[in-house]
Amino acid sequence: MIKAGSKINGIGVFANKNFKKGETIYKIPEGRIINYPTRNSPFIGNNRWLSDEIVLNYVNHSCEPNAVFEIGEEPRLVAVEDIKEGDEITVDYNKTEIGGVETPCNCGSENCKGFFLSTGRRK
Repeated sequence: MIKAGSKINGIGVFANKNFKKGETIYKIPEGRIINYPTRNSPFIGNNRWLSDEIVLNYVNHSCEPNAVFEIGEEPRLVAVEDIKEGDEITVDYNKTEIGGVETPCNCGSENCKGFFLSTGRRK
């Protein structure tokens, strides 16, 4: 993964190679699931957040994401469609944020809902 400037929101995470649908993009390192929010940590449910300054805290929202967080025995970020080298890796915050405030969306997708749920931790 490469962190770089994003049209969506400040800094984003970009693919450093091609990924096929269903392929693991990033294995979430052990100990990265915490029980309190930090500024950029994605909420994953049940009072749990992901905190990973290397990749996860910089994955931006899209109303048409190309990846999803799979939290199970081996937590990981997985491609939900084929992703080309250089594409920004995105997830749908609305799939995990609960009780957040509507925040204007900048994803630029054709089917943009115009907002996503945020608890105010993100940049």
